[in-house]
Amino acid sequence: MHSDLLKRLDIIKNAVAMEDEELIAMQVAKLQALPLDARVKQILTLITAKQFQYVIQLIEQYKQDNSGVMVYEDPQIKGLKLELKVLENRLNELTDTQAELERQINEFNSEYMQRLGGLIEEILKKRAQLPSDNPEQQEEAQQDYENFERSYQQQLKDTPQTLTAEEQQQLKAAYRKASRLCHPDKLAEEFKAQGAEFFKALNEAYRRQDLARVLEILQYLETGKPLSSASDSINDKEALKAKIADLRKRLAELEAEITALQNSEIYQRIQQIEDRERYFAELEEHLQIELNALADLEP
Repeated sequence: MHSDLLKRLDIIKNAVAMEDEELIAMQVAKLQALPLDARVKQILTLITAKQFQYVIQLIEQYKQDNSGVMVYEDPQIKGLKLELKVLENRLNELTDTQAELERQINEFNSEYMQRLGGLIEEILKKRAQLPSDNPEQQEEAQQDYENFERSYQQQLKDTPQTLTAEEQQQLKAAYRKASRLCHPDKLAEEFKAQGAEFFKALNEAYRRQDLARVLEILQYLETGKPLSSASDSINDKEALKAKIADLRKRLAELEAEITALQNSEIYQRIQQIEDRERYFAELEEHLQIELNALADLEP
């Protein structure tokens, strides 16, 4: 435990030198879960107060005074922990990419339904109501109408909030921080279930662009009991190897999921649209013509 404390203090010292506030905050949160003596508490108090002038010096002195109690760590275990940490960082990057793709797709689908959903619903309803000599064709038209109606209502419930450009940036930054604290695939086994609940709620809020909810989850994760990542808590060589293998498999799956999203018809369409307002206006015009034509066929 003392070895872990000294290593985290060393990370904080380097983070102060690099002016990396996010890394400092992450390590402070992890330290606060450990038993601390008065000197370490003093260092954390200075960090919390943003008084960094003497932090590096105090950490160096503390390390010198306690260097004799450092515990030997197998270099292979250190290498495996670093390998796992690198994979966890890659997981963070891919998770951000996937979440952003899903957010963009949901935003487009929502706008599509708000602009055109009513017209499409009316068209499908009229098709289902038209008399037909083919029962299978009429049943299919009715099924199309009912399926769209369900999808339409669900998308309306899933409508994302409208954010300014500044709020969008705040949303993305808060999501990145929160996902790194609760992603179940990188957490130690005892925290996976709890992390999965947070992660599901976080992704739902991000997809809906619910900035307030994302900030709420982030605040809870930052102020509550830290959820330890596997690279920080696993010290058994075989367990580390198993976790690395599992994470490599998950990364491959995640990369495939991202590729599928990028190659999906809806995402490709989003990328091809240069003027979204014109795109929807033209579709609306075509749909209105089709609706009028169906109305003329009514008995």
